[in-house]
Amino acid sequence: MYYNDQPADMILYQGLSYLKLGMAREARARFYRLIDYGERHLDDEAKIQYFAVSLPEFLIFDEDYTMRNRAHCYYLMALGNMGLGDSDKASAFLARAAAVEPSHMMCRVYQTQTAAQTLPVSQRGLMKR
Repeated sequence: MYYNDQPADMILYQGLSYLKLGMAREARARFYRLIDYGERHLDDEAKIQYFAVSLPEFLIFDEDYTMRNRAHCYYLMALGNMGLGDSDKASAFLARAAAVEPSHMMCRVYQTQTAAQTLPVSQRGLMKR
């Protein structure tokens, strides 16, 4: 993902908005887009692009960007499954993301919502795979 991409949870909320409007097909497209991106890029090896806008961050912090990418992919798959109404899968992917990158803030936010059972998931039965 690039620095100017919209936040992943925006795509989740776009899908949830489509559901509210009765446009299930468009909603599923958003949710599956999140899952598909996560699955396709889960094993990518992240490399520093030296003309990247965030290069100073790369030079200051010594991080494993491949693991950071993996955590983000698990997070995307969690969001997609939240939208599809599969809270068990969503919780499992959130746990994987947190295990890989414990400081993933949005992952922690959604884990807290999972524990409180207030996830923004679609209505069960509406989103059949």
